[in-house]
Amino acid sequence: MSIIFRRFCLLSVLLCAFAAGMMPADLSKYTGLINKVSGLPSARIVEMGDASLSRGRAEEALVLYMVVCDRAADDMAEAERRACSSANLKAGDIYYGRGDYVRALEYYVSGLKVCEGGSVREGIARFYKNIGNVYCQFQDYEKGVGYFKTGYELCRGDADADTRRKLLTNLTAIYIYMGRLDEARKYQRASQAARGNDNSVNSFIIDFNHALILTASGKYAGAVAEFRHLASYAVASKLPPQYECYAYQELYKAFRKAGQDDSTLFYLNKCEQTALRHGITHMFVEQLKDASEIYEDMGMKAESMEYKARFLSMSDSIFNLRRFDVAKNVQFQYEMEKTDKEISSLRLQQQESRLTIMRQRAAIGLGFAAMLVVTTFLVILYRQNKKLNSSYAGLYAINRDFMAKQEHMNRRHSEDMERIARLESEADALRAAAASAQPAGEEPAERKYKSSNLDDDRQRALAEAISAVMENSEEFCSEDFSLDRLAALVGSNSKYVSQVINGTYHKNFSNYVNEYRIRTACRRLADSERYGHLTVKAVGESVGYRSHATFVNIFRRITGLTPSLYQKMAETDR
Repeated sequence: MSIIFRRFCLLSVLLCAFAAGMMPADLSKYTGLINKVSGLPSARIVEMGDASLSRGRAEEALVLYMVVCDRAADDMAEAERRACSSANLKAGDIYYGRGDYVRALEYYVSGLKVCEGGSVREGIARFYKNIGNVYCQFQDYEKGVGYFKTGYELCRGDADADTRRKLLTNLTAIYIYMGRLDEARKYQRASQAARGNDNSVNSFIIDFNHALILTASGKYAGAVAEFRHLASYAVASKLPPQYECYAYQELYKAFRKAGQDDSTLFYLNKCEQTALRHGITHMFVEQLKDASEIYEDMGMKAESMEYKARFLSMSDSIFNLRRFDVAKNVQFQYEMEKTDKEISSLRLQQQESRLTIMRQRAAIGLGFAAMLVVTTFLVILYRQNKKLNSSYAGLYAINRDFMAKQEHMNRRHSEDMERIARLESEADALRAAAASAQPAGEEPAERKYKSSNLDDDRQRALAEAISAVMENSEEFCSEDFSLDRLAALVGSNSKYVSQVINGTYHKNFSNYVNEYRIRTACRRLADSERYGHLTVKAVGESVGYRSHATFVNIFRRITGLTPSLYQKMAETDR
């Protein structure tokens, strides 16, 4: 395990401990703890970690597990390999429970390598199950299914029936999400056959998957009955409150698909109220987004906007709180890094005691050479980074100046169009006077040659109307803004609007709208007073992009910078 990786591990301990309200008053106690356990067998240290975890001291347990993980070696004895495997699994579980899936995956993979490097097979199926869970968290379902199936094959003859049941329910749920109902039904039948005398949570999940299959099959009445039963079962069995909320969440989704608005709203509110009552709203943030979409589909715009605002506010408040916590505890991070160095130094001292004087000198020489190489690399990296920052600053300045010039040109354009309108009005009055003085029977010249359905005057008027909508409103910030919507706003049809945009601005509708959206996003990213509480993703959603990846790609194509970098440059510019 590298020093950099262990440093990130200890940083995660900090975040987990503080988020759970478990930050110790005296961090120096870990030094004593590490010295105390350094000579103990790995199995004993794992037991001590288990005891700390059961008492709610997750950060202390993680430090103990890390001591054992740090002892990993290719030639370790099987008893040591078994303890190291267990420590990696439990450390990964702590990170997974805290939502740090990347760190969890690193520990699970390390533990799997320890198992497969020797003859240890106890718990190997759990590594595959947990690795599959991490991939599914990142919505890589194909790879997750592959790990679940490998784990299931490994534990078929194993005594670990609980892992086997969990793998079957996981496979059922993932195939439902992937829309492969035949596979989901196959694993659901296997789950039912293997349920035995399982616990209440496992029983809930098996029946929950069955109800999900009913919903996906369009059998909404059966699904509704099943989810109602599961909600009552969760309460009666005293399961954690999130399971009751899961049942209500799927109830309103089923009613929504069935087109029953009253029942949809009823269970939507019931899910929200249950989450509020138990203080678990952070687990159901997506429910607020669903509520916004449901109210919008029902034409209840005010309620839709309220839930959307709550969704954005809750997401951003959680993010900002974490940033605040990290900034406020820099000293705590420093102390945890020292603890990490002590863990590494204990292992290094044990190895150095067996080295000869010649090997020590060689190590010093190699260390000096490595330090020289690293120093040279850092100098080069610093210079390149400085050049890159200069380039980014230049790109930001170009975009900033372009926006300022664009706004100035828009104002000049509006003034010119008003002046043209006045002159045309005067010209019309003169033409009318000339027409009244013209001999009867002679047709005016300007009327004689007008044969197009969309003449120059109408094109100019339509271009002005389009510009007025885009400049004086934020309709284009709506996710469902389209060519038809713009045509309706200017009182024309989509064909004429597309023709005018292509003829006037020499670009298609998509590029035309994207430039307005990105220009608006630039202003919001630079306006910390009004939009500083929003994340970059939330800013993208506020200007009409459902996909964060799409927002980033279009922003980079138009400005040459990523949104995050643009925001950083704007902050520096201020």
